[in-house]
Amino acid sequence: MKKFIYSIMALAMTATAFTSCENVPAPYSVTFDEDTNNNTNTPTTPTVGTGTEADPFNVAAALKYIEAGQDLDKEVYVSGTIVSVKEIDAANYGNATYLISDDGTTNGQLTVYRGYALGNKKFTANDKLNAGDKVVVYGKLVNFKGTKEFTQGNYIYSLNGNKATQPTPTADLNTEATAWSVAEAVHKIQANQTTTGEAYVKGIISEVVSYNENYKSITYYISDNGTDKTLQVFSGKGLNGADFAAKTDLQAGQTVVVKGNLKAFTNKQGKVIMEVDKNNKIISISGASTPQPAATGLTAKFETGMDNFTINNITLPAGLSFVWKHDASRKQMKASSYKNNTNYAAQSRLESPAFSLVGKTSATLTFQVAANFFTTAADNFKVQVSTDGTTWHDVPVSTYPAKDWNFVTSTCNLSAYAGQSNVRIGFLYTCDGTSAAGTWEIKNVEAK
Repeated sequence: MKKFIYSIMALAMTATAFTSCENVPAPYSVTFDEDTNNNTNTPTTPTVGTGTEADPFNVAAALKYIEAGQDLDKEVYVSGTIVSVKEIDAANYGNATYLISDDGTTNGQLTVYRGYALGNKKFTANDKLNAGDKVVVYGKLVNFKGTKEFTQGNYIYSLNGNKATQPTPTADLNTEATAWSVAEAVHKIQANQTTTGEAYVKGIISEVVSYNENYKSITYYISDNGTDKTLQVFSGKGLNGADFAAKTDLQAGQTVVVKGNLKAFTNKQGKVIMEVDKNNKIISISGASTPQPAATGLTAKFETGMDNFTINNITLPAGLSFVWKHDASRKQMKASSYKNNTNYAAQSRLESPAFSLVGKTSATLTFQVAANFFTTAADNFKVQVSTDGTTWHDVPVSTYPAKDWNFVTSTCNLSAYAGQSNVRIGFLYTCDGTSAAGTWEIKNVEAK
């Protein structure tokens, strides 16, 4: 009888247990998505900053900036947290490749490609970067074949809130009015009295040695008598730092005042050469304070090639191998980011070689242009000017073509750059990937 009663009681307790489970609430932090691995409700980091030193982009804003594809030739500041370090190449190039994000996780990463260390210095074996470090990076942003990154040449502006120590500005060792003779300059070098600043030296050119096409500089010798090769002026610039156009821009017998760092240099043969180091410049020449090379202007027809123009692909998506190219059959340059029924977001500049407008009080750029398929001409195609090859400024275009492939003659006023010795013009093609990717054709370019 007891066994029967115990069985009845056990069944009753079991039934009560099953009934009570139905009323137990689930924890409030648990969600029941159909597929928790595909949850798309991850919050997006808000974009912050304007990209300046005082107000850097956060990583989210930098990624948006790259996607927009505008002004990617400008250098900007971006703050973030290091997620991981791929490489620090202290032995060869002194740079590092690493990833940053806003929260230090792999969400929304930006690649910092081959960047330099704090203060634009090369990485050494003692320099370290660690996940979690807070950095502000300075450089140019690009979309390289689908990878959003700081392009090579960037550097760390601040690391964990610390900026590089700024060097104390050096004072000139003398003045133009008290320029040393060549003999005095050599004596100062030998006495180790030239390491704390730049000096002015006056001498007569005894030999013009060579012209460097890449740096637009000339190496030459000066002396007090115009005959001896007493002091080498290595890779020197022209008047007030202007580029030289050819070796013949300097002649033996000219009197110059040169400003630069003086040092003793030992060559591979073990010979000690007294020299004015590179980055020097002429302050005066042959007693005249303002001699300048004559205007050279610019002419490019594009009949047989690019006429020394170059192409700078600021943003080139993976789906394209080029934007600008030379059209040999039609004797012109041509640009488009349309391929396989796709309007690609791209930005590419066709850049001229440097030319001089010295001696000019006004100047005009003239070219012939035809186009089709664009949405807004002024957004898809711009004309720009630079005096250093790095910073570019838009200039108004007088006439845009219709969508009919017919060439029109257009002009741009370059008078603001008259008198400049190092002028470049650029034809900037830009497509945001949403508007139609127009096709543009250019020929018969002339600036004078």
